[in-house]
Amino acid sequence: IQPGEYKLSFAWESRLVRGLDGIYLSTYVDSKNETKKLLASQMEPLAARKVMPCFDEPDMKAMFTMEITTETEYPLVLWNMPLIADPVQPVEMDDTWQTFTFERSVVMSSYLLAFIVADFTCTDYAVLDGIDVKVRTCGRPDQIESGAGDYATVITAKIIKEYESFYGVPFPLNKIDSVAVPDFSAGAMENWGLILYRETALLYNPDKDTFNNKARVNTVVAHELAHQWFGNLVTMKWWNDLWLNEGFASYVEWIGTNASEPFWHYKDFQTYSDRARALSIDSYVSSRPTSIGVEKPSDITAQFDSISYSKGSALLVQAKMFMDPESGSDKNFEEAIKNYIQKYKFNNTVQEQLYDEMNTVYQGISTDLIPEEEKVNIVDVMNTWTLQMNFPVLNVERYDAGNLVISQQRFLISGSDVSDDKTSPYGYQWYVPVEYSVDGGATDFKWLKPHSSIVVPFNFSEDSSYIQLNKNSAGYYITNYDFDTWTRFSNHYGDTTNYETLTISERQGLLFETFLLISAGKKPMSVGMELLALMTTNEDADLVPIREISRQISGITVHIRDNSNLTSEWRKKWKPFAEKLYSTADAGGNKPSDYFKLDSPIALPEDTADGNFQKRLLITFAVQLACAYEVEDCVTAATQRFDNYRSDGTELPVDFKSTVLDTVMSKEGALEDDWDFLWNKYLASDQATEKEVIYYALGQFQDEDVLKKFSNYCLNTTLVRTSDALYIMGRSIAYSALGAEVSWKFMQDNWDRLTSDFQNALFAADAYVSGVLSSFSNPTTLAEIEAFFGEEGKKESLGAAAAAYDSAIQSIKANIAWLNKHEASIRSFVDQ
Repeated sequence: IQPGEYKLSFAWESRLVRGLDGIYLSTYVDSKNETKKLLASQMEPLAARKVMPCFDEPDMKAMFTMEITTETEYPLVLWNMPLIADPVQPVEMDDTWQTFTFERSVVMSSYLLAFIVADFTCTDYAVLDGIDVKVRTCGRPDQIESGAGDYATVITAKIIKEYESFYGVPFPLNKIDSVAVPDFSAGAMENWGLILYRETALLYNPDKDTFNNKARVNTVVAHELAHQWFGNLVTMKWWNDLWLNEGFASYVEWIGTNASEPFWHYKDFQTYSDRARALSIDSYVSSRPTSIGVEKPSDITAQFDSISYSKGSALLVQAKMFMDPESGSDKNFEEAIKNYIQKYKFNNTVQEQLYDEMNTVYQGISTDLIPEEEKVNIVDVMNTWTLQMNFPVLNVERYDAGNLVISQQRFLISGSDVSDDKTSPYGYQWYVPVEYSVDGGATDFKWLKPHSSIVVPFNFSEDSSYIQLNKNSAGYYITNYDFDTWTRFSNHYGDTTNYETLTISERQGLLFETFLLISAGKKPMSVGMELLALMTTNEDADLVPIREISRQISGITVHIRDNSNLTSEWRKKWKPFAEKLYSTADAGGNKPSDYFKLDSPIALPEDTADGNFQKRLLITFAVQLACAYEVEDCVTAATQRFDNYRSDGTELPVDFKSTVLDTVMSKEGALEDDWDFLWNKYLASDQATEKEVIYYALGQFQDEDVLKKFSNYCLNTTLVRTSDALYIMGRSIAYSALGAEVSWKFMQDNWDRLTSDFQNALFAADAYVSGVLSSFSNPTTLAEIEAFFGEEGKKESLGAAAAAYDSAIQSIKANIAWLNKHEASIRSFVDQ
């Protein structure tokens, strides 16, 4: 072949099949009980090559053209770009066929291609001053006609407007179609101009869906729209830097949500959950660097995990902190992002190119908090956080008569056991941005550099002196105060007035970090019990720390659940906290119990007023907690509501529906007849959100045969959607101790079927493997699991879930070690 420019053409054909990647066939049952077919797609990460011959790599960007010919019974045919004109009858075909021709695409990666062919309808286009993008939401006709797509349409327009300002670049397309797909493997997919969602992540009907559903729709929409710039417009060069896409979208979520729902103050919720989730996963030797080499397809799919999403987001929160050390400012960090997007739009990058832009801005910062001689190279800083796994614990201890010293070491739940260690290019040392204050004074900032320490002047002669690190819990590290500095810290904040000066994120972070240190053997359990006592006494109004209290108590419950007597006594210790929350009145004099009682005339507060978002969520959480801890009035009300629901069809209040169903299904002596009734409700429902509420409740039933039956139903695609089945088995059925045992046996007996039926269920496979295995805490089960997956071919058949399996094994080992270390302490505590 002579040098020159050539045109390469292919002709190919393929059959449409059911599945969850590439172009796939799906069905739904409409309001007339007729089965309708639809065609949907999912290309990321490696399925565009299943659809057409292409260079299916993120940096092989191209401009695509598209024509789609299909039957006229499918009125909605969508692609990434708008239609050029109305559909026409194709040549040599009758009038039952139509051809849609679309505009040529912008330069884009193949994994962002998307298609929809369906008998769907759409909302009207959103109208919002300041944006020139056509925005609408599409889905099953009965859902759209009920108004379930309206909320997503409105917030999409608002968030786009906010992101155009945040990124400094207008949205490069002239339309966004958001489509709710009945069968979808992920929560959503950010295809440029045609974003596909699970129905539960896009549709919100205020008459049928909970306030939590509304919040989920908002945050998922905000996440996917963030990708339209960071991921689509500027794309990682290769999959090793996937965190640039997912971590950044996870971070930016709160900005989009805050723009569309300013009364929610969502930042506190999002940033705390990302940091806690990431630190939990990243504290094991089975973790991985945020940016890691990719050599085979399963390496790519394994990166769609909490490290890419949550740790990526948490590292960006930390980066904003050291880029903008002045309280309340985002100017420098946002300037670096704008420069990066503008410089590399329509191109591909590696992570160091983002760091270069951050470094350029950072070196120009003028502030007393960061003297010129203290400045560091941000490329060096970020590489220590993304090219090695885990994170540091900062040890704070007495140095001499007038000074404290702050040093760092790698944190692992397994303590000093690094038998499965992975080589780090930085020796597990980091550039740590340390914000601290002494005696409540002004916040100081210092860099704790690798293999160094920070010396802080401190007045040991004054009993009331104390030091506090990691203001607002923005740093991606945890703090271990030695005995003296912890005593001073806890004495100061043990006073209610002082305790209330801690921010919401500081209170949550303090409890979370304390129990992480306890798990690693760096603090005694007594410290955790004292802190829980302090917080359960003082907390009754702020949801974030209250959720963390519940999470830590529940975590210990899971650890000790094989000991039924100890578990019962442990739960009795914390029942008064649940009772307190259930009976604490708000400013209007109403208690959560007032909202939940039968025939209550009190409506939950609307979220259109400042503070009501948290207030509403706190009410529903308090009711959920009270019923879970078997507070008599709560259980009685739940039972009465269920009896009426079953006997005369009285509908359950949407925000309390999950609590009612969970309470009735999980209680001792629950009737199988009630389970069958609820199962039939699941089959009859056409609401994805209602099905989700029901299937979580069905998995709480405490009967081995019923749970086996439910597990088998999950393998029947006429009963349970493929996209839901693994989530049901991993997160619902396996939730309880009995359910975990049933699920583990079911996994062994049906492994070949599971790996065959769900080989492309990317996110769900992780959730299933982790959900079934991670909570065990006895050596016998650990040996069974390792023996089973040690059989020839078993580990390989995990595919993308191999990393989830490794993490589950580490979790089980940590659970066993935890029980050996702390069971006696829990016994002593409950005996007091």
